[in-house]
Amino acid sequence: MSFDDPEVRELLARSMILRLAALSPKGQPNIRCLWFVCQQGRIYIFTGETNPTSRGISVHPDVALLFDGERGPRSSRLLRVRGRAAFRGESRIVGRVMLGLARKYFLTRPGLRNLLAHARTVPATVRFYTEGWANVRKEIGRRPAMILEVLPESVEFLPRSPAKAGS
Repeated sequence: MSFDDPEVRELLARSMILRLAALSPKGQPNIRCLWFVCQQGRIYIFTGETNPTSRGISVHPDVALLFDGERGPRSSRLLRVRGRAAFRGESRIVGRVMLGLARKYFLTRPGLRNLLAHARTVPATVRFYTEGWANVRKEIGRRPAMILEVLPESVEFLPRSPAKAGS
């Protein structure tokens, strides 16, 4: 199956969060839920290169991504994408991806509604990320990369496990 297959594109369009499975530098498995956008045949993920999962990618660049397609009707399938990941820091890529993330997560009716509903928390959120960014920069002595690019190598649908009684 191809990354450009219409069924794949449809499920990706309905997905808001992906699960990133990667190995730590010591080879231990890690899973993180993250925001993403698909652009130019690649998947771009907003995450810093300093967390444990991300640090492992420089040693073990093979990753697996799982998509639920959580918007719209519940699908009987999940989408798994396997690929190679690398951090990108080029300003043209960062700018393009950040604009895509803003369009997807904030510049929509639900995104704006959520932003307005939580407007009082925006200053604290900005302070949290700004201070965290400054601390990381001070710690590693340079501007850290925050965009992870995944080049898909294989794409497959997996059956969703049936819900258990009482879940």
